[in-house]
Amino acid sequence: MGSIFSSPKPPAITEPPPLPDTEAQDRERRLEALERRRRGRNGLITTSPRGLLTPNRTGTSGKTLLGE
Repeated sequence: MGSIFSSPKPPAITEPPPLPDTEAQDRERRLEALERRRRGRNGLITTSPRGLLTPNRTGTSGKTLLGE
């Protein structure tokens, strides 16, 4: 038995968008990693040989031990 209506046609296939330039992104990632490594742990430490660079002056005259 045939049908009165025909089946729907499949949608047209479109080309996928072009891929981003992975070489440029890889190069940028490598340069950022090199900068991070160059700074190293010294970039994270905020002390000088004599102590903290920015001393915390808030609350120094208050209690220093628990229970005082």
